[in-house]
Amino acid sequence: MLNILSLGLGLQSTALYLMSSLGELPRFDFAIFSDPGKEKTSTYSYLKYLLHWQKNNDGIEIIIVNNKNLYSDLLSHTNSTKQHFAPIPAFTKNNDGTIGMLRRQCTHEYKIAPIDRAIRYYIYGSQARKHLPNTRIWKGISRDEIDRMSIPQEAWKHHIYPFCGWETFSPGKAIQLTTADSMLMFRDQITSWYHKKGFPVPLKSSCVFCPFQSDGSWFHMKTFEPADFKAACTVDASIRNSTKQRVKMPIYLHKSCIPLSDVHFKAQSPDLWSGDCSGTCHI
Repeated sequence: MLNILSLGLGLQSTALYLMSSLGELPRFDFAIFSDPGKEKTSTYSYLKYLLHWQKNNDGIEIIIVNNKNLYSDLLSHTNSTKQHFAPIPAFTKNNDGTIGMLRRQCTHEYKIAPIDRAIRYYIYGSQARKHLPNTRIWKGISRDEIDRMSIPQEAWKHHIYPFCGWETFSPGKAIQLTTADSMLMFRDQITSWYHKKGFPVPLKSSCVFCPFQSDGSWFHMKTFEPADFKAACTVDASIRNSTKQRVKMPIYLHKSCIPLSDVHFKAQSPDLWSGDCSGTCHI
């Protein structure tokens, strides 16, 4: 059974890549990173570092999937006659003043599905409707985020969570991993592992325009990564009127439902998540 890492380039999934490459976990056959088109600059910088490290240290092959671009799709959707688009979980303000949120589809269409297609066509060379062999897909979720584990719907998938010590598979089954496949760790323990090994610690990964960001994250982006913040503001303005996609209310990236460029952020507000966008993208 092949072992494939869903590489999100955040703290946990990148640690799995390095641990497996160093022999601290079973060696993966491939690692797959699905690029939605506008991750943070720090994430692309770490990808460049990781590719260089892989080349010089017999690291696991990294497959980069970038045939779907959520950033450009969001910028162009208001001019499209198509009724369907994969919305991000942006905020809406209703007529009565209450705040709503769009249903999230971007995770599946721009993260999970592209990885599945890479497994089917690139790795197995399989036809579209042919059944795939059982495949172990490793995911970087630490013990403090165990509620983010999921059970795959597809019969061929086995989700492996080494930091939690569990394997899940259809139909709704979960078994404990063997000691060889496990490395039970909390997020702070993973951070310590980077320091002990001398690796730079990756920052949290996400699209620059992801609505699931705290004011602290927005403040950091605006202050230290202004190009990323400018791109987020461009998306924020672009999606405001999405009536062609049957969204009647104005759409905003920030929970206040005011234009992102006008928000005064609180630098020390807590994050809305603690993990990275690796496969399940904060679900």
